[in-house]
Amino acid sequence: MNISLVPNSVAHAKIPYLIRAEITSLTIDVETVHHIPVYRHTNGKDMYNVEICGFRVEAEDTDKMLYLADRLLRGLVNMSRLPTYVFIARRSRQMYPVYTVGDEVFATTPGGPVFRHVELAKVRDYLTDYLHAVGELGRPGKSEKLHVRGVNQNSLALIRPIFYLKKRPEFDGDNEFWAPVFVADDEKSIYTYAASGKREVDFSGGYEALLLRTQVAQALIADYRLRDNFDLRLDRLLPEYWEKVKRTLKLYPARLTTALMALDVYQNGRGLIGVEYREDEDRYSLYLGKDLEDLRDRVARDFVRRGLMGLSTSLKVRELM
Repeated sequence: MNISLVPNSVAHAKIPYLIRAEITSLTIDVETVHHIPVYRHTNGKDMYNVEICGFRVEAEDTDKMLYLADRLLRGLVNMSRLPTYVFIARRSRQMYPVYTVGDEVFATTPGGPVFRHVELAKVRDYLTDYLHAVGELGRPGKSEKLHVRGVNQNSLALIRPIFYLKKRPEFDGDNEFWAPVFVADDEKSIYTYAASGKREVDFSGGYEALLLRTQVAQALIADYRLRDNFDLRLDRLLPEYWEKVKRTLKLYPARLTTALMALDVYQNGRGLIGVEYREDEDRYSLYLGKDLEDLRDRVARDFVRRGLMGLSTSLKVRELM
């Protein structure tokens, strides 16, 4: 690996330099070049810091900064790869790199076991159970959850998912699927990893979200990991992104209601979409169904599972004139 400090081509008082890291034989991504921002701040004297895949190093001079960054980069390589994702435990501030190898993802723990599975959701479950057992996440069923971030392959900065694709198991032995969706490094497309490959769709005014969902659903069906196209839904859309997606949909003259909440319904081609606003997270969750009754059933099952209501019949359809 060749690593060097270069001036930032864009004048920026807080980011005077970039670390240019050229991967030669350290990983399978030969001849990959990363440009990592170096931040400068003053607290009586100049200090420099960088974040690589969420891990931070700091030094008083650029030479030491470069040395520490080199050591950190080498330490993050596992199975000749840099992380695809990072799981974050917010309260304890611990981070756990997640790597993609073929059709599997695996998470590492410092001096502990490695957890593998084809589904990112399963790896998160295994890691969460282990961290609860050893006391790093508090008591099982309590305390915090692990949150996922992607890794920008140019700057190696962490990136927040704009939404997730999710499928809950409907019966014993049924598959679960959960995958974060990210904006590509060039900001021209969105992508996720599913069914042994990267799935990517160009931005098209909000249409790309449901196009990507359909592409992933078809791949999972072909892989015998999804039975029904509408089982795969969009979850936790960021508000600004939901506004873009909403403009591609037509408001349907009905609502799904409980005693405490109401979901707007939209039409998308031949299917319907129920939209739940999650106020505590400031995100939107989308349910899909082939018709109004199918949609109601899907939302009701999930609400009962989440403890939002006791009986599936508590969710009503209210027709709007």
